[in-house]
Amino acid sequence: MFNRVNPWKIVLDHFSTLRQFNANSKRISLSDSIVFILIPLMLSAVLVFNGFSIRPYIGYLISCVAVFGGFLFNLLAIIYSVIDKISKDAIDEKNELKKLFAREIHINISYCILLSILLTITLILHTISIRPGTINVLAKNIVLTSTYFLLINFFLTLMMVLNRIYILLKKESE
Repeated sequence: MFNRVNPWKIVLDHFSTLRQFNANSKRISLSDSIVFILIPLMLSAVLVFNGFSIRPYIGYLISCVAVFGGFLFNLLAIIYSVIDKISKDAIDEKNELKKLFAREIHINISYCILLSILLTITLILHTISIRPGTINVLAKNIVLTSTYFLLINFFLTLMMVLNRIYILLKKESE
């Protein structure tokens, strides 16, 4: 029933791109799991533990995330046309690598769009006033940790997309 709106496939496909190209294993590489999971989790926990507040910046963050989300939808269309162009070119090993790379960029951009949607939701949740209480403070800290994690992960994934697009276009121009 919810297959049309289930984002889980995007998340799984994104994490499947975090492996070494030359490795036969389908598992996420250790260095990528540290960079994309462990470091953002630790940094998020440190920020929450130290009481860093994003409340004054929520409006700016929502605007930035929304702009990036819109930009990423356009980038998705551009990548689709690159995939189409690569598919029409002669089939060789170099072209297959470009096709795989473009497909993974497509997955990563889709993941970034999903992150921008989730970030917007968690940032809006920060604007809701809650009464003091143990459970409410715990819920607030969980949402805040999730927001920091998503922000850091969004930034890292954007940097990865930028790097991959740079490499793809550089290879395309050679």
